[in-house]
Amino acid sequence: MKTQQFNDLRDMIQGLTISQLKSLQNEINRTLNSQEGPLLTSEERDVLAELFS
Repeated sequence: MKTQQFNDLRDMIQGLTISQLKSLQNEINRTLNSQEGPLLTSEERDVLAELFS
């Protein structure tokens, strides 16, 4: 999404009702939770382990 499209979306959110905002929040939370993965790749973990050993 381009920056202007994101800004337009943010502006549109201002016009939503409380009920609509809560519904959108729930949908965003579901999307974020379903996309959770490891915070670091195995390569990143290995590099960090080397730095602190």
